[in-house]
Amino acid sequence: MTHMTPGGESRPAPPLLSPTSPPDMADTLGIDRTRLRDALAVRRARAAVIETEWVALCERDAARGTPRGIRVDDRATWDKAMWNRYLAAAAASEPRFLPRLRRLHDEIARLEALLAPLSAHAAKAA
Repeated sequence: MTHMTPGGESRPAPPLLSPTSPPDMADTLGIDRTRLRDALAVRRARAAVIETEWVALCERDAARGTPRGIRVDDRATWDKAMWNRYLAAAAASEPRFLPRLRRLHDEIARLEALLAPLSAHAAKAA
């Protein structure tokens, strides 16, 4: 196949991409891996903050009326009543935390899915 130039000359068409050297998928699709990784890191950090806040609230609620010998910072010392208070606090505060965590985990899964084929392609190229 030949191509015609604007000046009316003809020249051979550029070679097709060979299957042994495919283009970089990220470049082809206009996806910046660094931005994807940064977005993942931000969402993971947000999820960690929310989880930490939730645990702290539950521990604080469970600590009310704690008998001596039970330390909030050492779960090995918790008795059944302490665990029950903790779980009750977690269930009661679920509407405050769980929707945000679900949304973040869904976003993380979507970003990971976008990044996965790119990472697999990069590994093949290396």
